[in-house]
Amino acid sequence: MGGRPGSGPSAVYVHIPFCKAKCFYCDFNSYPGLEGLFDDYTKALILEVRAAEPVGSALKSIYFGGGTPTILSADALGSILEALRDRFGLARDAEITVEANPGTVDAPGLSNLRRQGFNRLSIGAQSFDDATLERIGRIHTADEAREAFALGRAAGFDNISIDLMYALPDQSLSGWQETLRAALGLAPEHISLYELTVEEGTAFGNLQQRCQLRLPDEDLQIEMYLSAIRTLASAGYEHYEISNFALPGRRSAHNQVYWRNEPYFGFGAGASGYVGGIRYTNVRSPSEYIESIRTTGRAVESAEALTGRRAMGETVMLGIRMLDGLDLAAFKERFGIGIAEAYDGELKALAARGLVELTETRLRLTPAGLLVANEAAAEFV
Repeated sequence: MGGRPGSGPSAVYVHIPFCKAKCFYCDFNSYPGLEGLFDDYTKALILEVRAAEPVGSALKSIYFGGGTPTILSADALGSILEALRDRFGLARDAEITVEANPGTVDAPGLSNLRRQGFNRLSIGAQSFDDATLERIGRIHTADEAREAFALGRAAGFDNISIDLMYALPDQSLSGWQETLRAALGLAPEHISLYELTVEEGTAFGNLQQRCQLRLPDEDLQIEMYLSAIRTLASAGYEHYEISNFALPGRRSAHNQVYWRNEPYFGFGAGASGYVGGIRYTNVRSPSEYIESIRTTGRAVESAEALTGRRAMGETVMLGIRMLDGLDLAAFKERFGIGIAEAYDGELKALAARGLVELTETRLRLTPAGLLVANEAAAEFV
């Protein structure tokens, strides 16, 4: 009952840990002011890719995240993509996503990215209200976010996702709804919502410690989420994961790899991967990552085998994030045990509270369960 998926990875995550400025909420592995490392980092990433063992089929999904990937030149990003193509091969319908900060893109760069083979753009708009953008430390305006979207379309991207944040300092329900309407006005194929989480060590974390951060109360946060579900559903978007909405046929292929707890490679400083039942994470420091790759060809800082109940628990926890729910037949095939046998007590307790429903084929959260998804998921880990 090792819990290893039956095939090797067909997905890759590439981490670009650079940014122009640290947003006030950000605790990602990202660093401003390291422009001098861009070239060496790109070379190190390519070396890490070339050293990897192709143990799966041709890649079906590649995701460049950050930080701000588009802070690197399109040629640099393209050279990394070319290394991946050479090492692993690409499926004909592979989804190749690059995250973009509206403050770091222009028409020539986006056109170059499209020519290099990137076919999905994820734009970190976060809000379409300038005052809100300033309060959270973004480097762009609402108009620049709209312009980035238009430039992406003009460059040939017919699959664009927009990230939006809610429960932000001094954010009102009407302001949030206006941001939703502005996003819908662009007609993106995909929209991801992120509720603000205040993390220790961030600018917002420091303000919260001093009781200087004014956040919407819990009831307002819930209403913001529910209003988004209603608004996006009425506009034809499928609510397919707790925080993700897509037009028909436009779900994020890459994120579904995570939610199904399937294997994937992770390349870059601080990147995590899941290969052969082993979860690993690279060193976080870009300079240490570069040095480690140069000297040893690898940069793994920690690794652990996910087996038995741990692997089952993660699979359930991630699977119920999808509104389709966890595929019970796939679970039993993977682990050799049925969900009801593995988690009888947990399922009965959650069902009694009205948080999950179990059918013959799926385990899924109820509408009430969506509002306390983390609490429900914690029962399985």
